[in-house]
Amino acid sequence: MDFLSKIASVLVLLNGLLGSGFNVCVVYLYFNGSQDKNSFNFICLTRAINNIIVLAFNFLLLTFPVVLISENFYPAIIETVIITSTINVYLVNQIQTVAIALNRFIALYLPFRYKALCSNHVTWVIMGALYAQRGYETFTKLYSFINLDCLIRFDSDTFFTPFIDDARNCSKSLPVDSNLIVLMPSIFLSISVVLNLLTFGKILIFYFSNNSNSESTSLARKNIRLFFQTVFQDSLFLTDAVFTFKLSRLSDSRIWAFVSTVFVWESIHSLDGLIMLMFSDRVSTLRAKFARIMDRDNQVSSSSWMGRSRRPAGTPSLPGVA
Repeated sequence: MDFLSKIASVLVLLNGLLGSGFNVCVVYLYFNGSQDKNSFNFICLTRAINNIIVLAFNFLLLTFPVVLISENFYPAIIETVIITSTINVYLVNQIQTVAIALNRFIALYLPFRYKALCSNHVTWVIMGALYAQRGYETFTKLYSFINLDCLIRFDSDTFFTPFIDDARNCSKSLPVDSNLIVLMPSIFLSISVVLNLLTFGKILIFYFSNNSNSESTSLARKNIRLFFQTVFQDSLFLTDAVFTFKLSRLSDSRIWAFVSTVFVWESIHSLDGLIMLMFSDRVSTLRAKFARIMDRDNQVSSSSWMGRSRRPAGTPSLPGVA
């Protein structure tokens, strides 16, 4: 195993664990925080779960060990299923960028209809339809791979996922349109930017026209925070697509191949969780939880020490026992 593979495997492991931790915290805050479980928070919950799935299966279970030992020890069909499934889960998050921007737009421009248009039930139905569509795409793609005997594997030398045997012209039978893959997140980002700009304009008008009302000011600040959260999250997926299908061609270096095709993709799922965590107003819940854990550990340690030190003076002890 070469030096680059060692460094790459460590980076994948640390990034995956850290990103999984961020997203697990988002999931914890949804179920244990005091904030209402509205549609916006539910979409963030599904994004966090999607991030955990991609980080766990594609990076911690597949990429990390394969790069570490420079050997594909999983059966080809398993790697094909993992890669195809996690890509489609990734695409769910990409489409959700528009859903989040639309959610904020409706909240400000149609506030009296927000509960009807963006209720939890409506959001569940939309998310269910989105997952069903991506699930269908996953199964049809896997059927094509298996039917044509065109399986894919993660290559630890090039950091790409080529077909195992392209003698059957798999790349022609199952082409990948890199321009379309970059175009789609660009379209999603453009729609999100337009919605977010309209939303931000509404926030500013609302803020300056109600600056004497402390409650209105607090609400405006909350909407500004959510605006920047959506903008940062929207930019992640376009950045990944540009690096993977465009900037990766700038150099044939293995280091650049790792950065542009593996590390950037993994990082957007980690950063997505971090952004949701940073902009959450329920982080105090998480801090309180950690504080209680630390206090409990300190109390246990203190009790154990006191228990050992309570032996009456002059009590004989066994040899070797203090």
